[in-house]
Amino acid sequence: MGTLWQDVKFGVRMLRKSRDFTIVAILTLALGIGANGAIFTIVNAFLFRPLPVPNADRLAVVAVQSGAQSIPAELSYRDYVDYRQQSDAFTDLAAYAINVTGLGTKGHADRIIASYVTSNYFSTLGVQPAVGRFFAAGEGDQPNSSPVVVLGHHYWEQRFGGNPDVVGSAVNIDGRPVTVIGIVPKEFRGTFTIAEMDAYVPIGMIASGSENLALFTDRKLRQLRVIGALKPGLSIQAAQASLTVIAQRLANEYPQADQGQSIYVYPEQRARPSPSAGRTLPLAATAFLALVGLILLLSCLNVANLVLARGAARQKEMAIRGAMGARRPHLIRQVLTETILLALGGGVAGALLGSWLCHSLESLRVLGDFPVRFGLTPDWRVFSYITAIALLSGVIAGLVPALRASRTDINETLRKGGRGLTNDSGHFARNALVVAQISGSLVLLIAAGLFVRSLNNAETIDLGFDAHNILNVGIDPALQGYDQPRSEAFFGELLRRAKLLPGVQSASLAFTVPMNYSSLASGIYIEGQESAPANNLPEAGYNVVSPEYFATSRTPLLSGRSFTEADTSTTEPVAIVNQTFAERFWPHQNPIGRRFSYTSATGPFVSVVGVARNGKYGEILESPSMYFYVPQTQNYQSGRVLQLRTAVSPESLIPAIEAQVRELDPNLPVFDVMTMEQELAGLNGFFLFYVGAVFAGAMGFLGMLLAVLGLYGVVSFNATRRTQEIGVRMALGALPRDIFALVLRQVLILVATGVCVGIVSAIAISRVLSGLLLGVSSRDPMTFAGISVLLAAVALVACYLPARRAARLDPSTALRCE
Repeated sequence: MGTLWQDVKFGVRMLRKSRDFTIVAILTLALGIGANGAIFTIVNAFLFRPLPVPNADRLAVVAVQSGAQSIPAELSYRDYVDYRQQSDAFTDLAAYAINVTGLGTKGHADRIIASYVTSNYFSTLGVQPAVGRFFAAGEGDQPNSSPVVVLGHHYWEQRFGGNPDVVGSAVNIDGRPVTVIGIVPKEFRGTFTIAEMDAYVPIGMIASGSENLALFTDRKLRQLRVIGALKPGLSIQAAQASLTVIAQRLANEYPQADQGQSIYVYPEQRARPSPSAGRTLPLAATAFLALVGLILLLSCLNVANLVLARGAARQKEMAIRGAMGARRPHLIRQVLTETILLALGGGVAGALLGSWLCHSLESLRVLGDFPVRFGLTPDWRVFSYITAIALLSGVIAGLVPALRASRTDINETLRKGGRGLTNDSGHFARNALVVAQISGSLVLLIAAGLFVRSLNNAETIDLGFDAHNILNVGIDPALQGYDQPRSEAFFGELLRRAKLLPGVQSASLAFTVPMNYSSLASGIYIEGQESAPANNLPEAGYNVVSPEYFATSRTPLLSGRSFTEADTSTTEPVAIVNQTFAERFWPHQNPIGRRFSYTSATGPFVSVVGVARNGKYGEILESPSMYFYVPQTQNYQSGRVLQLRTAVSPESLIPAIEAQVRELDPNLPVFDVMTMEQELAGLNGFFLFYVGAVFAGAMGFLGMLLAVLGLYGVVSFNATRRTQEIGVRMALGALPRDIFALVLRQVLILVATGVCVGIVSAIAISRVLSGLLLGVSSRDPMTFAGISVLLAAVALVACYLPARRAARLDPSTALRCE
């Protein structure tokens, strides 16, 4: 231990003496370690860090797959009750639904995100209240019962100043009076990974309308996320086997709703933010960790090259140490100690850089007005990971230089007395490291190119509407307790005023907009056609819109008519379907006048009056899906999005439209105020493509920078090492252009070798990226060729200076370099 401490102290002194070298090495490693730390922090939040509750390792998520083409998703309330009562694999099962609602007090209303939970939600998780109490057994499990609410800790502090006296006070949820009974602890954000819950409301309070009331009786309405605590010692596989037996029993008892259902049980950490993510999230995490791992490797190689070059000047020191009795392991340990000290310094700087990157990610707006709450605070796993990769980086960066330094020829070095030490034989190792850097950089740049091309393909996808110059403004009068007549009057007047604003070309209302939340009809029944089996009923998304919607969004109608003010609650219900819907049910026929129901086989039926062009509704990557529109004049929805198509910048109209809302009701908040293009940049739109392209592009640029710096350093060092040789050549008649070509020939060999190795490596690992790309092959020849030429050109340009400097040497000076 004493010897090790001496090595550390000596290493610190040596690094302090070479401050420029130390700063460059630490910053180089900080870039690699910081990128790794940031990505691992994200992966940790989604895949590794347990919920801050007791026995988090026993939590599991239950999901059902309704058909072969569907994905594991939510359960119906009746099925949840049966699984809870009949299962012997869990100590308890709880259910919840995520919803946007309004919380008002003293004339002011906030739009909040809330979990509507069963009464055993907190007891199943083992969470204890910070203030007040949680729901008692059975409290609020029945429709329209127990008007109480538990507040999220962050919302409690933000809205009520953290005042504990709020417990016991009255507030309004969607205009209904409720009593605050408790506050969750600060560390508990809810069980929906990407957003912190503002409130927790009894599941019975979701029954505010006939559709929501049906949630408690209709097994086809699958809207509940189910989480449970496994019994001690019971595995996930055993729990799934147990629930599978119950699923088969329910399929026999309720064939119309449950026939063909498959039940799945996932560890809670593998079902974030939903069970369907478990299929793609590990792949994405592996791909991004591999990319930042390559960046770290390039950083290590760069530092290794710096240490090798520095080691050439320390040959005499190593020879003297060997002559005084230092054994080879000690010399190796000394060099490794110095590189590990550099890596630890890089680890500290990298941790700070990674923390800043994560903080920037938390500030992104991808869920409308709701802040992203990934929970990207570092914990012991993150710190352990950063420490481990810092130590590993120190070993990788120092191993080759340490082995070379320990093989110094004592007699030869001491005999030369320090003369000619630049003529070392370590150039092969440095050249090999540069080749590795170039090949690694090429892999990163190719990955970046593929992501950028994927983003470009995503942005050119036919959306089915024109997203330019549209402003979206979310409004929900129910936040202030408006009933239907008052809401209709409010929206009618607001729409009239909006159309009169300067710069507005058209205005319309819709329940939702593309790439946002949407409604799903879980069963489509066609009049005159035999219905599909209950377990295979076709599903379709739908929207509730005003007559002007198609003109505002510029969604083309291919046949039929748009909605009109004449379509009212007293006239025949009508709908406009998209192409996929029409072709699915009436192939090669005119769908106008046909009727279908999206509630039951016996109706009520709606008549098709138009066919709209296909579009993207929920996600950019979705396949063509069935979709239809119904008029707001026949289907009341309290929450709506006002859409304005403008002849001016949409953002310039925000103050004007907000002023109109305040004139109509100063206490009614507006939300999700953004352009349609900003909406498309959200989580369901281009966000992941932007993140992938920007991240991969940054990693590619960083990798190229490290490779170019490494190449520049080696060429400069080798040119300096060959100064006497260059002087001799020039004395014998070599021209500057000959010297320039001599130096550049070495660059060409290194670059060509690195590019060839990089192409082979990129082809070998390209399959990892194939599932993350859109419209481009993971072995796209255009990307491979373009990136290879780009890297080679940049490398040659970067090495122009050392080659030019060598060509301008004075022969007499070069010959006196000894």
